[in-house]
Amino acid sequence: MAKAEKDCCVLTLRLNPEAWQVDLIEKRFKIMEHLKNSLIALELRRLKNAQRTRAYKDLITKIENANGTERKKLYTERSKILRDAGFSEFGFINDMTSMQKHFVEHMAAQVAHRSASDVWRAFEKMLYGNGKIVHFIRRGALDSIACKKIGNGMNLRNDYFEWNGGRCKNQIVLSIKVEKPKTVYEKEMLNKKIKYLRIVRKWSKTKYKYYLQITFEGNPATKARYIEYGKRVGIDIGTSTVAIVSEQEVKLLELADQVKKNQDKKISLQQKMDRSKRISNMDNFNADGTIRRGKRLKWNYSKNYLKLQQQVRELERKNAAIRKYQHIRLANYVLSQGTEVYVETMSFSGLQRRAKETTYDSRGRINKKRRFGKSLGNRAPAMFLEILDKKLKHVADTELHKVDTQKFKASQYNHITGTYEKKTLRDRWAKLGNGEKVQRDLYSAFLLMNSAADMEKTDQKLCEKTYIRFKELHDDEINRIMRDGKKHIRSFGIA
Repeated sequence: MAKAEKDCCVLTLRLNPEAWQVDLIEKRFKIMEHLKNSLIALELRRLKNAQRTRAYKDLITKIENANGTERKKLYTERSKILRDAGFSEFGFINDMTSMQKHFVEHMAAQVAHRSASDVWRAFEKMLYGNGKIVHFIRRGALDSIACKKIGNGMNLRNDYFEWNGGRCKNQIVLSIKVEKPKTVYEKEMLNKKIKYLRIVRKWSKTKYKYYLQITFEGNPATKARYIEYGKRVGIDIGTSTVAIVSEQEVKLLELADQVKKNQDKKISLQQKMDRSKRISNMDNFNADGTIRRGKRLKWNYSKNYLKLQQQVRELERKNAAIRKYQHIRLANYVLSQGTEVYVETMSFSGLQRRAKETTYDSRGRINKKRRFGKSLGNRAPAMFLEILDKKLKHVADTELHKVDTQKFKASQYNHITGTYEKKTLRDRWAKLGNGEKVQRDLYSAFLLMNSAADMEKTDQKLCEKTYIRFKELHDDEINRIMRDGKKHIRSFGIA
């Protein structure tokens, strides 16, 4: 039960503030930014003073020379010294309270306390985890403000979001943009118990757009309109594509294809940034364009460079949102085909690493050793599988069936002849024993769909039973791809 109590889900809705309300919202974001930076500055000074004491220095020397059990005891002593110096969540909240009283008309105490808890988590990670430094918030970089729990500074009434200042002053009432009538998903979510609220701002071209994030207790409602419980689905996932095969449909899709547009803009901006950096730091480069080595270089960045840097960050934020949205939609589509989902285990981190062996092309030139890092960063196939697995656990109380790639060998097996035929990455079509040709990824997904109970090989009888229907759907999908007139990536194997 402890785990179930920690489960939570989020519904994001658009807010429609008026012009005067935007001014108040922006003022509160500036106040919160100032309060957080002031608290960080105060705690960093306090930490430095604690580290300067003789007792702390002697303890650190002992920790460096200690081992095993003794070191754990010394770490406990260090934690006690820091707690006595005020390094605890409660101590941070007390410090924030003394700062918040100067802005009592615009900032409720409970909202300020939540921000103090956020700052404490950053310090906790630095002091007791793997964090190295606590950064100050850049001007205008704060993107969200939350309350500790609903009713404490922020409230939700019908289709309106209420944001109070301190002592219930300067209340802002913002209308929420919801579909009328509400969708089934929104109705299900809004019936859940609310934990807390958060207002989020996102920059869009010339102005900020504001959103309300409602965090509920429990698991989210499913958006999949129809769910085929118990039906089999095979997924062959690559670095850029995904092949999906079920009893009803066959699909060959490009993962997160909408990211490509922003990625091209990002590359163009990065090229401009590189030119700007080279012009502003000519002494830091050799004649051949490489960076000088052997000394610590000082870099100067122009205002134009910093402006371009902000544009790149915004594009990265958009890409992350688009990528997640497309993965969630694709996961819902898979659920509409079946809940018994079979996929090969993939080491995506291994595909990101540079090749070890040096190879040469037909002209005798050395091939580049970089592999699929860029593609994996843009498409995020592991993220898609994670989302799908989470949905399966919530909707059908099951999980992804991951077959052993080394034993199953879906890309090499031929169910007609019952043999394994090794193929290169360039071979995008599989030739079967009956003279037919099938697209390699779709055929792998078909074999995965017909996995045996031990998930180490394909079930020959199931393959023979479902192959005719698969071939019909396969041909329809290939014809659809050829007719759509788009330029497809090479791994499709379709010109």
